[in-house]
Amino acid sequence: MGQDQTPFFLVGCVRSGTTLLRDLLRQHDRLECPEETHFFRWADPFGTDRYRRMYKKSDLMRRHREMDGVDNFDFSYIINNSQNRWQMSGGYGLAYLKAQGNPEGRWFDKTPQNVYGLLLIAAAYPDAKYVHIHRHPLNVVASLLEGAVMPPHSLNGAINYWTEAIGILQQFRKVADDRLIELRYEDLTLAPLDTLIGLLEFLDEDSALLSAELSNVHPEQNKYIEKLDDSQVQKVLECTKKEREIYGYGDTP
Repeated sequence: MGQDQTPFFLVGCVRSGTTLLRDLLRQHDRLECPEETHFFRWADPFGTDRYRRMYKKSDLMRRHREMDGVDNFDFSYIINNSQNRWQMSGGYGLAYLKAQGNPEGRWFDKTPQNVYGLLLIAAAYPDAKYVHIHRHPLNVVASLLEGAVMPPHSLNGAINYWTEAIGILQQFRKVADDRLIELRYEDLTLAPLDTLIGLLEFLDEDSALLSAELSNVHPEQNKYIEKLDDSQVQKVLECTKKEREIYGYGDTP
C-alpha cells in the first residue's frame, strides 16, 4: 500500500452515520480526523469578514479546536497566513496531526454540511477522494425531528436536509469518476468490518492497521416507527421518492 497523504472527505446528509464511520476510521493507525471543521460549507469567499467571523467568533468552532488540541494562537497563525481555503484546511490538518502525536499520519475531514462546498473542495484538492454515507430518509428525518444531537428541525427542513444532500451528490458523481465511493449506513451497521475493509481498499490504506472496536455498532433501530406519525411518514416517502429509487430504498428501511 502507498502512503497517500492526500486528505479525503466524508460527506452526506447529517444524521446518516458520518460520526459512526469517522470514529471507526479513527481506529486505523494512520488515519486522523478533527472535529467538524465546516471549512468548505460557507459560501462567503475566504478572507472576507463574514467568513473569518465564523471561525474566530463561533463558540462551536472554538470548542472543536479545543477537542482537536489546536490552540487559538496556532489557529490564528494558520488563518492569518493563509490565502485560501486550501492553505487553511491543509495547515489545520497538519496542526491536528501534530497535536494527535501522529505527524506522519493522514488526516481526513468529516463535516456533512461540506456537501454544499463539494466543488470548492474539488478545486482545492483535485486528487482527493470522497466517501458518501447515506441512510434511509425515514430514520434521518426522525432523528432531525427529535433533536437529540442537533436542534429540532421542522418536517420540511428535515426532508430537505436529505434530498438536497442526495441531489448534490448525484450531480457530483458525474465528475468525480472513481474518486467517490458511496456506502449504505444499513450495510455498515450490519457488516461493519467487511464494509471498513472495502472502504480502506478504496482509500489505498492497509486494513491490517485497523484495530476496530465494533461493540458500539448495532443494526438500524428504525426509530421512525415511534417518532413519526402516519401523515409524516407519508410526506417523507412522497417527497423523497425519486431520490430513494436511486439508492434502492423502499417504503421501509
